[in-house]
Amino acid sequence: MNNWWKYGLAFVGGAVAGALVYKNAKEIREVCAKALGGVMDLRDKAMEAAETVRESAEDLLAEADAHRKAAGKQTGAAPAGAEA
Repeated sequence: MNNWWKYGLAFVGGAVAGALVYKNAKEIREVCAKALGGVMDLRDKAMEAAETVRESAEDLLAEADAHRKAAGKQTGAAPAGAEA
C-alpha cells in the first residue's frame, strides 16, 4: 500500500474519532469527572489509613519506652543512653 494511502486513512480515522469525541464530549466529561472523584475518594481513604497506622506506631513506641524505663527502675540499672 502506498504511504499516501496509509497517511490518508490515518487522517480520516483521526477525523472520525475526533468527531465522535466532540459529539459525545458531555458524556465523556461526566465519566471523567466521576472517575476523578473516585480517585480522590480513594486517596482520602488511603490518607486516613496512613494516619491511623502512624498514630498506632506512636502509641506502640510510647508504650515500649515506658516499659523500658520501668524495667530499668526495677533492676536499678540506668536506662540505655543515660549518662553515669
